[in-house]
Amino acid sequence: MDLYPKDPYAPDDPPVDNDCFPDLECAVCFSQFNNVFNTPKMLECKHTFCLECLARMNVKSSQPETIQCPLCRAYTPLPALGLPKLATDPAVLSYLPEAMQRVYSIRFNRDRGKLQVKRAPSSVPPCPGESRHSVDLGVPVDSEDSDRRSQSGSFCTRLIRMPLCKGLFMASGVLIMVSLTIGIVIILSQNKKQ
Repeated sequence: MDLYPKDPYAPDDPPVDNDCFPDLECAVCFSQFNNVFNTPKMLECKHTFCLECLARMNVKSSQPETIQCPLCRAYTPLPALGLPKLATDPAVLSYLPEAMQRVYSIRFNRDRGKLQVKRAPSSVPPCPGESRHSVDLGVPVDSEDSDRRSQSGSFCTRLIRMPLCKGLFMASGVLIMVSLTIGIVIILSQNKKQ
């Protein structure tokens, strides 16, 4: 018989060291890794994120040739063949179900803001629960396009967008309306006297 009774709220199993198991979900979107769009891609800093999140960050980045780690802010240059060719984290991949351990070939089109599954070989079983063939990532940021947009439009259009000028235009409009109203009232009152 034990001299010290067991705590009824204590766990039955000894604590497990979670450092030996890789995280099986993306630290950005919290989606579980898979072998299609949520493929675990490892940056040079050894942090792992899903391909879709990295593609979304790249589309919105003004530096399309690198990707910045959202955790440590280190830059990773992208491979010559594009974002999908970043190293896949083998430790994470090994913990996925066997059917998900063969990574699909993905095409990344930054100009169109799309991730697309290339035609999968017939020998590869379909990914369970994955019916999407492409992901729309949004419109890419292009520094030349934003410069052109800021230069386009008339001088007045650019002035109206400035808060101080907008206030002056509005005050001028109100002043003109009040002046017209007073002018009309004066003219009408003079006509009644005659």
